[in-house]
Amino acid sequence: MRLTVVVSNVRGGGSVWAAVQWANAWSARGDEVAILAIFPSEGVGEDFALHKDVALLRMDLDDRPSTSRLAVAWRILRGLASLRRAVARTRPEAVIAFDGPVNTRTLMACLGLRVPVVVMEQAHPGQYHFGVFWERWRDRLFPRAAAIVNLTQAAGDWCAKRFGARLLPVIYNPVYPVDLRARLQHAGPFRVITGARMVEQKRLDLLVEAFARIADRHPQWSLVIFGDGPLRPELERQVADKGLCGRVSMPGWTPQLSEEMARSDLFVLSSAYEGFGNVIAEALAVGLPVVSFDCPSGPADILRHGVDGLLAKPLDPQDLADCLDRLMGDDALRQAMGRRAVEVLERFPMSKTLELWDALFATILRKEDGAVPRRSLNDTSRTGRPL
Repeated sequence: MRLTVVVSNVRGGGSVWAAVQWANAWSARGDEVAILAIFPSEGVGEDFALHKDVALLRMDLDDRPSTSRLAVAWRILRGLASLRRAVARTRPEAVIAFDGPVNTRTLMACLGLRVPVVVMEQAHPGQYHFGVFWERWRDRLFPRAAAIVNLTQAAGDWCAKRFGARLLPVIYNPVYPVDLRARLQHAGPFRVITGARMVEQKRLDLLVEAFARIADRHPQWSLVIFGDGPLRPELERQVADKGLCGRVSMPGWTPQLSEEMARSDLFVLSSAYEGFGNVIAEALAVGLPVVSFDCPSGPADILRHGVDGLLAKPLDPQDLADCLDRLMGDDALRQAMGRRAVEVLERFPMSKTLELWDALFATILRKEDGAVPRRSLNDTSRTGRPL
């Protein structure tokens, strides 16, 4: 099967990581896969590794802001024409676009090409915004997509109401086994870590605030924030104002986050919203218990409250502090949750996600009858506590 995957770049965030993993898996089993990276200079860190047979085309469309509407319109039209030509050259049987404005651009560029375009939302589409122009076109074009794929049922339900689309499968991101395990039974010192872009969505300010409220009760514990972004100066000032310079560190991006997780004792996620929360699954895969805000979509689909971690009330720093305090102060509970955490590998394997994609491709290419189920194969329901 010939598949063309359209992404912003091949580095950095979880949505691109997921796209690359599926592209690699499809290529490894013999499918002909091309990746079109339309903004390859964006993103942070090193490029994700690609299977040797995956074809990568870096397009680098001009997306610079301008005060001239005419200049902006010309850049958009020129970029859409370039993307259209690139898609046509790959001769795909299906196109899969990943996330946000990339989805809308791809639908626009492929109008009239007579190739099915699948859009995949890697964040809850009702929780983020990327400009009036692109959102208006999203509302016009998403109903014309061959399918709108979401990571959770909540996001799929939102899309059903917003776009009236008919094919709305839920396909979760895969979790890969790693040859690492967190060593939770030791005498200290201990550390709680997170990995996130320093942007408003991740609400790292609330994490710092929560840690500040319990730091004195846990002198052997430190907080490490891996990642970078535009809010770094504000976070550094907040850490200094709280008197936590010796307790909170921000070493920047790391390509070995799983290794850092295995050297830690607890993982925390403080996002206002997520699509899935790949880092939660990563942490659980190495046997690390997790504390997370129970934000509208994602964490509660992965994390089992009281089994392999704790869910805090959304955007409530005191409840986040209480959850951290509970696990930081109870070695036995933390170790018990760590033992259950690795069950995530059985709940979200790549093999099941490929089955879901195959069912979707068969449907949109009319190779077999039958509908794609709206719930994913793992059949994970929300397990968070009532708020």
